[in-house]
Amino acid sequence: MSPEKIRAFPIDRQVFLVREVAAKLGNLHGEPATSFWRAKASELLDLVVGSGRDRTAAGDEVRRFFQAVQREMSAGVVAEPMPILSA
Repeated sequence: MSPEKIRAFPIDRQVFLVREVAAKLGNLHGEPATSFWRAKASELLDLVVGSGRDRTAAGDEVRRFFQAVQREMSAGVVAEPMPILSA
């Protein structure tokens, strides 16, 4: 198979990476969370561009990754057991 036919696995489908970033963001708040995300987004953008995607497509892929992280964080909140209150 020729190199131009090979496509990298989309980062938003890399479950381990999505969960890792969601866990880290879940433990950060305010400016530390913002700084972490900006650094991670920049790193991922460089990674995707380095795999051969143009910057626009790479930016779209990073946005899809962030949406996957947000879904993972929301799922973690919903999945936590709720206390049962009695009257």
